[in-house]
Amino acid sequence: MSFLRDKLYNEGILAEVEKTMIHIAVCDDEPRAAGEAERLIMESGESLDEHIEISLYYSGESFARALRDGRCFDIILMDIELGGLDGITAGQLLREDDGNDPVQLIYISSHEEYHMQLFDLRPSGFIKKPVEPESFRQKLAGAIHKTIRTRQQGRTNFLAVQLKNQELRIPHREIHYLESSIRRITLVARDSTLQYYGKLALEEQKLAASHFVRIHQSYIVNFYSIKAISAKKIILITGCELPVSDKYSHALRKAYLRFRGELA
Repeated sequence: MSFLRDKLYNEGILAEVEKTMIHIAVCDDEPRAAGEAERLIMESGESLDEHIEISLYYSGESFARALRDGRCFDIILMDIELGGLDGITAGQLLREDDGNDPVQLIYISSHEEYHMQLFDLRPSGFIKKPVEPESFRQKLAGAIHKTIRTRQQGRTNFLAVQLKNQELRIPHREIHYLESSIRRITLVARDSTLQYYGKLALEEQKLAASHFVRIHQSYIVNFYSIKAISAKKIILITGCELPVSDKYSHALRKAYLRFRGELA
């Protein structure tokens, strides 16, 4: 379920959008309660004019499978009293992966005595059942605004790529480098290569400066993928060689030394 306010331009597998999607998961074993949460999220997405995708899970087990399959979320609304794998255990599975640190986890329950058990899971909020719609909307709006700020500040651990009207999230650790050619970006990752329309300068802003560096007008590289550096080129752990332009050479060496811990 999504609210697409952005005009998409498609050519084959290539696409460009101005906004990125906000992914929200609802995990509740009561279909009626899950449906009500979905309805309120839809209303919030329309009123805030945000592009939102909603994923519904009716058990802790199905949510856990989604995590194992690599699904990424910005906000999770989690019922605590789930049959089988409960919401607290599901939250522990989420937080085991450091890449999920920015995810906002909001618990929903008819009982309030779980607060101490939830402390280590760093929840972003608690909604009491039965759900009061206005309170739900306020908490959700706050979570959405925080998600947007987190992305703008570059504190995510993934790069969001729009492909065939579907947003893919590529973990930073999986990316080797990005190459730009006439507004088309080629992203080379460990197990895949993607192409999409965009500007390299905008992608650079989304990537963590502590892990990525511009080496050329057409290239951004992940420090973790660099095997060797010379004045005119770098060699990646894959064996691929990329050019280093004079414009970026000094900044590259300085940034790489800082990355290796040799500068304060």
